[in-house]
Amino acid sequence: MSPVPVLGSEHVIDADVVISAIGQKVDQITMGELKNMSWTRRGTIDVNMVTMQTSIPGIFAAGDAVTGPATVIEAIGGGKRAAEAIDRYLSGIPQPQMPPVPVRRRREACLEVPASTKTVIKRPVMDMLGLDRRRTTFQQVELGYTENMVREEARRCLRCDICRRCGRCVEVCRDQMGISALQMGYIDFDHPTPTDLRITEERCITCGACAANCPTGAMRIEDRGDERLLILCGTILNRQKLVFCDACGKAMGPKKYLDFISKRVKSVGDVAGQHVLCEACARKKTARFNVDTLPV
Repeated sequence: MSPVPVLGSEHVIDADVVISAIGQKVDQITMGELKNMSWTRRGTIDVNMVTMQTSIPGIFAAGDAVTGPATVIEAIGGGKRAAEAIDRYLSGIPQPQMPPVPVRRRREACLEVPASTKTVIKRPVMDMLGLDRRRTTFQQVELGYTENMVREEARRCLRCDICRRCGRCVEVCRDQMGISALQMGYIDFDHPTPTDLRITEERCITCGACAANCPTGAMRIEDRGDERLLILCGTILNRQKLVFCDACGKAMGPKKYLDFISKRVKSVGDVAGQHVLCEACARKKTARFNVDTLPV
């Protein structure tokens, strides 16, 4: 489909300046017959935002006439609410008094991405229709994304449906553990700072304090095989090799974590000769030694 000229429709208007503009205010004169219509102080139609019904029963409004200059998404949402309310009005069904509360049906699994990759992924650039084609056709200018571009864009998601940016993980790591391994400036609304997810791998000891204090489960710590992973909404912030007890084979934690604990509690992760023992095995060995050497 392309533009079709209309014969005899050409005309010339003399002008000094031409300014392209859209309306910024509702024309109340055209609705002068609606004497009981209520208006807001912004000059827009006053409606019930749940049903989009005006002050006149049976008359509904939506779009920029209600919200003022806004997005198409808001206009479509208002139109849907108005359509549902009109159907209830014509069917004699009472209108709702409160807006519907969204209900979470399920939590979609997070896409796992290494922190080094998450930091460098850029927003994809959409291909656009050439200028010559735009002048001669009505074809859509934005050509859309390829499947691979969409998948890459999905990997950039910070999953705000899970992480509510309360900042408790950062506070626990910095103030209580004294490690300050989480450099996530976007969490601080008032004083945002640069975010570098790669710093976590350098400083983190995978103690799990951040995951234990996360109220939504956005921060998780998980043992996989011989590794312990710290994961934030699918972003793998850190992975470290586990140290296992030589006696019972129990996972004791990464070496960084054991070194951190050993400075505070000398009995954890004792080394007996060349053997690394967990707390339980170390106690058994110490108890047996004390019993065998106890004087009769």
